[in-house]
Amino acid sequence: MRVVPSGSAFTAVILLAACAPKLAVSPPPPPPPDASAIRAALEKEEAKFGPLLQSKDVAGVAAQFTDDATWILPDASTFTGKAAIQAGAKGFFDALDSFTPESNVIDKLIVVSDSEAVTFSHGIGAMKMKGKGQKSERHNNPYVDYWKKGADGSWRVAYEVNADGPAKP
Repeated sequence: MRVVPSGSAFTAVILLAACAPKLAVSPPPPPPPDASAIRAALEKEEAKFGPLLQSKDVAGVAAQFTDDATWILPDASTFTGKAAIQAGAKGFFDALDSFTPESNVIDKLIVVSDSEAVTFSHGIGAMKMKGKGQKSERHNNPYVDYWKKGADGSWRVAYEVNADGPAKP
């Protein structure tokens, strides 16, 4: 005896196959952010700080930060927001006789995304504070910056912690 599939059974198999979930093909993951390009952009921004300190440019220093940034100086004084950072920079510059930058180096870069990064850096320079008998001292300032890239494409510091001290000869 021959078994002939009924038309309704055949139709059910075809409908099941047509309605079965398709294996979704995931798009490939996006490429990782270009760490070399981010490092180059941040090194360019870092290079601005020394001359701004040397010229005691309060507005220029504040412009390096995001609007809601936090800036923590080596003495643990903390300034949040551009207006407070500008006031903190003015106070620092009022006590500073001179600053001569030597170098500024990113020691470690952590790329969080194409618009966020963390740098561990150090800057070396000669600093002379105002006051009778003060002499210029060479300083090493290790610091950490959390960077954000703005809608305009520029990188600014959103959070900075400094730990200044005498530089070894």
